[in-house]
Amino acid sequence: MGKSKRYERGMEIIREYEDKSENPAYSITFEDLMDLDSELEDYIVEFAFGDIYSRETLSHKQKTLITISSLATQGLEPQMRLHVNTGLTIGLTPKEIVNAIIHLLPYTGFPRVLNALKVAKDVFTQRGVKVEK
Repeated sequence: MGKSKRYERGMEIIREYEDKSENPAYSITFEDLMDLDSELEDYIVEFAFGDIYSRETLSHKQKTLITISSLATQGLEPQMRLHVNTGLTIGLTPKEIVNAIIHLLPYTGFPRVLNALKVAKDVFTQRGVKVEK
């Protein structure tokens, strides 16, 4: 039996967010968790990408800035690393990412913002990009 339309739509979105360079800085895969539950990938691809990311009102850049902000406020640094990378891939500038994170200071506080900025800086360094001042 083939994959659902939601799954296929989700994979289309994931392909838009993937690093297509010769040496990808990240990968949007769930392989390392599939041994825990073989349907986990379907849940993520169908719901997160097939249902939510495929909505058309917001641009990919807006969605990614919202995602980075949410992850920063929750202190979810491993997931934030992925979304900072995808943000760069879809055309966000490092300055936009940094400013979105700094905007969280009055709502989240210094510790989470500083941790998020550290993650962003690490990704920028890995990708060889600089923040223009």
